Amino acid sequence: MAATSTWKPVVHAVVPRIAVGNAEQTQAFYERIGFACTYREEGFMIVERDGVQLHLHPSAEPPTRHGAFWVRVSNIEALYQEYLAAKVITSSKVKAQPWGFKEFHICDPFRNIFIFAESL
Repeated sequence: MAATSTWKPVVHAVVPRIAVGNAEQTQAFYERIGFACTYREEGFMIVERDGVQLHLHPSAEPPTRHGAFWVRVSNIEALYQEYLAAKVITSSKVKAQPWGFKEFHICDPFRNIFIFAESL
């Protein structure tokens, strides 16, 4: 008789791999938004903030597409003020959305969009 497994697979994390350009420009931008570089080799880097990891890989071609990332946060107003001070917000405001979240967005220098959201 074959043993049956009683455990169930669990997904523990999703780590986006994002196409970026120049390594120095990339690292400078992500540090401005509070991410620390924890690994870097030949342009590829891993940055982290509050236990969230992003994998950034260089693209020789200028990006023709962009990534879009929806990021749940707490204390969105404080994060918005932090990013205003870092001069990474161009036109976005914190806005209540009909789907039950307050949101604002930023773009990195390579057209990747980050939408920050907090439950209302």
